[in-house]
Amino acid sequence: MIRKYLMVILLAVVMAVIAGCGGKPTPKPVPTPATTKSTAEGRGDSGSLVTASGVIAPAQKAQLSFTLAGRIKSIQVAVGDQVKADQVLAQLDDAMLNAQQSQAEANLAAAQARLNQLKHSPTAEELAAAQQNLASAQAVYDSLLHPTENEIRVLRADCDKAKALLSQAQAAYDRIGGDTNPYADMTPQRAQLQMAWLDYQKAESLYNNRINPTNSQIQQALAGIQNAKYQLARLQPTADDLAATQASVNAAQAARDLAAEQLKNAKLVAPFSGTVAALDVNPNETILPGQTVLSLADLSKLQVETTDLSERAVSRVAIGQSVSLHVKPLNANVNGKVVRVAPRANKVGGDVVYAVTIELAEKLQGLSWGMSVDVEIESTSKP
Repeated sequence: MIRKYLMVILLAVVMAVIAGCGGKPTPKPVPTPATTKSTAEGRGDSGSLVTASGVIAPAQKAQLSFTLAGRIKSIQVAVGDQVKADQVLAQLDDAMLNAQQSQAEANLAAAQARLNQLKHSPTAEELAAAQQNLASAQAVYDSLLHPTENEIRVLRADCDKAKALLSQAQAAYDRIGGDTNPYADMTPQRAQLQMAWLDYQKAESLYNNRINPTNSQIQQALAGIQNAKYQLARLQPTADDLAATQASVNAAQAARDLAAEQLKNAKLVAPFSGTVAALDVNPNETILPGQTVLSLADLSKLQVETTDLSERAVSRVAIGQSVSLHVKPLNANVNGKVVRVAPRANKVGGDVVYAVTIELAEKLQGLSWGMSVDVEIESTSKP
């Protein structure tokens, strides 16, 4: 009887288990996924806060370069060095630039001397002498082209006389046998014949040159006239002469100033006091104009620059707004304020972002360039 009773109980338990397994499960509530916004929509742009990521950066930094091409002669600093404004950081080879400046100085001195000479008032004696020199040069030229009848007659007579003497010498030479005489070269008649021949050639040359001057003689006479005119003009400069010479002086001064500026640009100087952050060249390397030589930064004043503030969120940001900052590497919080909003967007990974600059209210111990920062800007406008 008891065994029968136990079997009934066991059967009831089994049936209950089977009924439980075959039933429908009780449905559990599915959590609603949180709505997230991409960088393009504005990180954490909700309520009165605009959130973004940023980095610590110097308020003043620059990549320095030469405006000239050349060979690096020396570098006077190393990475980490602190420098003062106007301190020389690097030097180009300036041998050629020094030579160019010396030449420019000489050209300026010569131009100034010409101007001073033009401005000098001549004495009556100087003026009379210059006028006489011009008259003499003109007379030489006129005489060369237009010889007088008397000059021609005298030169023709000299030719006739020389020709007669040559004939007499030739006759005397012929009487001793001429060239058939084996001893003719040692006779006075041969010497007299040679002298008479030279005199005749000279007389003929003088006559021909006088009635038909050579181009060289004409050019020489013209040069004498031009030189005399120039010397006289220097004593009597016109307004145009003075203006032209003054223009030459001005051009020489400009060339001198340019040479001096180029020589100055052969030195790379610090535009502000700061720390050398990077060196990009070595001594003896040849560089091009605009090629970065070193990076300089003023690490005494650091600020925050956002890196992913979206184009939708930037409309809620304005200069002067308060900012809460969390410096990740230091696990420290600090306040700040917006001091600049970039007027132009940048592209970062396909997203349009604006850089916002934030001034720190205090300087944190251990803060360094490049540290990551979480940014919360308190905006008065709603998204």
